[in-house]
Amino acid sequence: MAHTRAASWLLLSAFLVGLVPGVSSAQGSSQSYLSFLMARRLEAEGDNSGALAALKRAAAADPKSAEIYAEMAGFHLRHNERPEAETAAKAALAINPDNVGANRALGLINAAAVEGTTGRDITGQLQTNLRDAIMYLERAVKASGPTADVTLHYTLGRLYIRNNEPTKAIESLSRVLSQNPESLTGRLTMAQAYAANKDLKSAIATLQEVLEFEPRVASALGQYQEEAGLLEDAVESYTVALAVQPRSRELKVRRIAALLEAKEYQRAAAFAGEGRKQHPDDPRFVRLQARALFDGGDRSGAILLLEQATKAAPKDTDTLFTLADIYADAGRGTDAEKVLRQIVSAEPMNASALNYLGYLLAVRGEQLDEAIQLVQRALKEDPDNGAYLDSLGWAYFRRGNLDEAEKYLVAAVKQLPDNSEIQEHLGDLLARRGRFADAVAAWTRALAGDGQDIDKDAIEKKISSAKGKTQNAK
Repeated sequence: MAHTRAASWLLLSAFLVGLVPGVSSAQGSSQSYLSFLMARRLEAEGDNSGALAALKRAAAADPKSAEIYAEMAGFHLRHNERPEAETAAKAALAINPDNVGANRALGLINAAAVEGTTGRDITGQLQTNLRDAIMYLERAVKASGPTADVTLHYTLGRLYIRNNEPTKAIESLSRVLSQNPESLTGRLTMAQAYAANKDLKSAIATLQEVLEFEPRVASALGQYQEEAGLLEDAVESYTVALAVQPRSRELKVRRIAALLEAKEYQRAAAFAGEGRKQHPDDPRFVRLQARALFDGGDRSGAILLLEQATKAAPKDTDTLFTLADIYADAGRGTDAEKVLRQIVSAEPMNASALNYLGYLLAVRGEQLDEAIQLVQRALKEDPDNGAYLDSLGWAYFRRGNLDEAEKYLVAAVKQLPDNSEIQEHLGDLLARRGRFADAVAAWTRALAGDGQDIDKDAIEKKISSAKGKTQNAK
């Protein structure tokens, strides 16, 4: 019987040599193989302390086995013990730099440090984590060859997006979708990669392929369609998304915003009215409804709605701001000024209100010293805001201080080069200074820009007049 058991153990040992890559009978004793397998069994049974003890025995019996240290790293990683996982993984790589498990563990550890942070987090440590995560996972993928874990490709795809390498992200995520074409997270991340690569058409197509049987992609699909200017399609996608999440306020707001941008004011007002009834505590819907009513031609109804809303909630700054905006659009500048002063009085550091009030005065050519002071206060809160720089430049322009006007308008254009109104302001300043060719260039950029808040016919007349003056000067 003893002889039979010994023979069985020798057969098991020989079998385990094949099970544990990197471990040969010459490298360690049969005890290390047994401890290795025992660790897996004990962990599966929930005996984590016993499993770890078995792994330590395996490492002690065969200290030159990278696989055992990699297994230990994986164990610690599964139990959220990062320092221990990192130590074990580095011990494995010291023996074999191409060890898949150790590179995988270190890649995932560093990736976890990056996940959950925003794109604005650019600390040195975060950049190091991002770089190291990509390095280790690329090594793991290369060492694994065609059998690389799909999780590695997916994680790499996300990291490439974060590292502004969308082409590499698309390549990695293509491998994910080739193995799991119905993966929701894979599809969403692939669409994100295409969008980062400025390929909205492919981002949309990636999600449309699965929309019918996976309506949860509809929300993201709507956003990409909206970015691409496919506003009607975006509205339809948001409607599909709302069938999945009927109480989502954000989706309702997005759908109304898309309708407003598409100039479907009647539908926008109707959906906003429904939103008010469903979510009476959310003032965004009354603001959206008022905007839709105003832009749809019902100016008195919009103003009345907002006046009632601000009377009921006099400290709701956003609704007050919307009322001021609609007063201004209705040509009631005095009423707009009164509301903005009310906001500034209650919130002296409200940069948006300070800028709007200053710009309002500048446009009217009144109280220009105060206008300049107001916008300067706004810029103290947000020094690089292109809209604020434009307001200050325009206030100086109206006061006749052309040097200061040019300084701030040029800075505004650098911040917001596609803003048509700012380009028009710069053109007006340059024309005033007699630099007609430069003025024409600025006005031409205004016509090619976002088209917001400009009169294209008036700009074309300015261009024609300036060209005539240029030719006469010759």
